[in-house]
Amino acid sequence: MLNSALSFYAMEIEKQGFNKLNSSMHYELNISYPKVICSKKLDIEHQINLDIQRIMIMAINNFRAKIIDVKSEKGAMGLSYLNLDYQVHHNNNGILSISFKKDTYFNGFDGIKIIKMTYNFDSQKNKVIRLKDLFDDEIDYKNAIFNKLKHKYSDIKLKKGVTSNFCIDTKGITFPLDSNKCKSKHCPEQVTLTWAEVKDITKPYVQELGL
Repeated sequence: MLNSALSFYAMEIEKQGFNKLNSSMHYELNISYPKVICSKKLDIEHQINLDIQRIMIMAINNFRAKIIDVKSEKGAMGLSYLNLDYQVHHNNNGILSISFKKDTYFNGFDGIKIIKMTYNFDSQKNKVIRLKDLFDDEIDYKNAIFNKLKHKYSDIKLKKGVTSNFCIDTKGITFPLDSNKCKSKHCPEQVTLTWAEVKDITKPYVQELGL
C-alpha cells in the first residue's frame, strides 16, 4: 500500500481516443491515447497530459504532411491510415512509463511502417526521465547498454539507435523495437535488460525510483 507521501503523487489513467475519416484527402485516423489523472497534483497532471498530446499531435502532423507529399506524387489514391495506440509499462510510486506504437500505411506504397515512442515521468521530482538520469554518464553508457543487448540477444541484429526509446518497470529497462532499431527479418516487439544485468552502470537514482 502506498504511504501518504506516495499516494499524493498517485496517477490514474483513462483511455481516450477518436476516429476520423478525411474523404477529400483519402485517409483515416485511429487514435488511442492515455489521459492521466493526478487529482492531488493538478500541475503535474496538466504537464503530463500536455506532453502526451504533443506526442499525439506530432504523429498526426507528420502523417498529414506525408499524405500531402504522396497525393502530390501519386495523384488520386486509395485510403491511407494512421493507427496510434499505447501500452502502460509502469504506473506506481509516482513513476509513469508508457510506450506508443504508430502504424502508418500510405496507399500506393508497400507495407505498413511501425514506429515506437516512449514517455517516462517522475511525478515526485516533476521531471521527464531521460536515459542519462538512470546511467553513469562518466562512461559511454549507451554503448555499454548496446553491448549488453547484443550479447543477450545475439540471434537478432540490433541497430545502435535501439537505446533512443525505453520504458522502465520493476523488472528492468525495456527497449521497444521497430525497423529503425532492428534490422533482422523477424524482430521481437522489444528487448529487455533486468536491473541486475545493468547494476554495474546505473546511478543511485534507479534505487530512488523504488523499482
